[in-house]
Amino acid sequence: MGDSASAAATMHPDEMNATAAPASLHRPPFPTLYIGDLHPAVTDAELIYAFTSYGTVASARVCRDRASGTSLGYAYLNFLSFSDAEKALKEMNHSLLHGRPMRIMWSQRNPISRKNGIGNLFVKNLDIPVSGAVLEKLFAVYGTVESCKVAIDGSGRSRGFGFVQMDSEEAAQLAIAALDGVILPGSSKKLCVTKFVKKSDRQALPEGPRGGTNLYIKNLDWDITDDVLRQRFSAYGNISSAVVMKDRDGKSRGFGFVDFESPEDAKNALENLNGSDLGSKSLYVGYAQKRSERDRLLRLRFAGRHEHKFTKIQGSTVYVKNLEKSVDTATLRRLFSECGFVLWTKVIYDKNGLSRGFGFVCFSSAEEANEAVHRFNGNMFCSRRLYVTIAQNKEDRRKYLQLQLANSKFVPVQHAISHNGFPAPYNVPNYEWFQNQVSMNPVYLYQPNGMVHFLGTQASSSNAPTVSKTFLVL
Repeated sequence: MGDSASAAATMHPDEMNATAAPASLHRPPFPTLYIGDLHPAVTDAELIYAFTSYGTVASARVCRDRASGTSLGYAYLNFLSFSDAEKALKEMNHSLLHGRPMRIMWSQRNPISRKNGIGNLFVKNLDIPVSGAVLEKLFAVYGTVESCKVAIDGSGRSRGFGFVQMDSEEAAQLAIAALDGVILPGSSKKLCVTKFVKKSDRQALPEGPRGGTNLYIKNLDWDITDDVLRQRFSAYGNISSAVVMKDRDGKSRGFGFVDFESPEDAKNALENLNGSDLGSKSLYVGYAQKRSERDRLLRLRFAGRHEHKFTKIQGSTVYVKNLEKSVDTATLRRLFSECGFVLWTKVIYDKNGLSRGFGFVCFSSAEEANEAVHRFNGNMFCSRRLYVTIAQNKEDRRKYLQLQLANSKFVPVQHAISHNGFPAPYNVPNYEWFQNQVSMNPVYLYQPNGMVHFLGTQASSSNAPTVSKTFLVL
């Protein structure tokens, strides 16, 4: 009894609270809260001030980038007791700070519990008024909600989807069974509740059939509403949702999405309505694609187009530099049209509209371009000596420079004194040349610290000058 009392007297308050707190999957051993989705301007002092009414705050730390010092958007808040931390969690979760709703949960230091995906759900087809607090109340019926958020854009407007972290996989499956496909009061959309899949895993999943249920519609008149879109497409089957995308001011952006309940109905609508008229415009109807999938298809479609375009004109385009500042595109065209048919010319300008002194001329054939190089390279034009050569794209230019550097050879040092008393120019010799000279000529002596001292060349004539120079061997 005395041992336990003395041990309790030496315990830290956090440890005493941890021992008194009941074991739970969603409660950590210490009263520390994780606060996410913070505004970049939030500071440690502001967090303490915002939460101090719920109990004694031991410390607050906004996590920041080490290099730039900018906020990473989350923080940790340490209370002295679990009761204070729990009260703050219940009352401050989803409340606004600097205009952004905070996402508060118990701090989970164990990375396994955060990354295993147990109980993590993805929810879409949310109406704009649905907030994180509303979403949490909706899912709290089926278990303990550890974390919940609705994705928002830069202006704080809901993006129509969110994430819910339940405390167990059983609670998550129960929520999916109860809420997936449900239409919330005042809404026309069916909720879609599924297990959350990480982006890396989504990319690894096999592609679904092309005949999906979600259609993308563009070329909409500005006065087309959700109801008009639904009415037009409902003739081809049951529709889960129909929405016209709007900007921040609530005005139509000219496109929308219609989600059918069956792929067959979606395919039928696509085949019949693509190219049809709605209002004053002809509709484009296609299958909706995720941005990553669309980007991949575009890369495949346009792969090699730039290279093919440049290949066609590579040998027929010349690069011209050292142009006088007043030379414009028309002047350049008139000058080089003497060598053949000019397809286009371009003088490069800076952001202030001033010529950077170089440009390009594209001919209809490589022969005409070569003629321009032979005729104008080195010629004077507007008091400037032109430099004209066949143009290269950046990749070819880089390879050319690398090859030129790799094949460059250094000439050994040749010390000489010219007749007017000035030393002749020389190149620094390479290491192999020094090795050969040292083995053959004893006047090249190795010195400590990797230095080579060049004592000069043994002269067979008394008239030969003697020069001393020190080099560092690389």
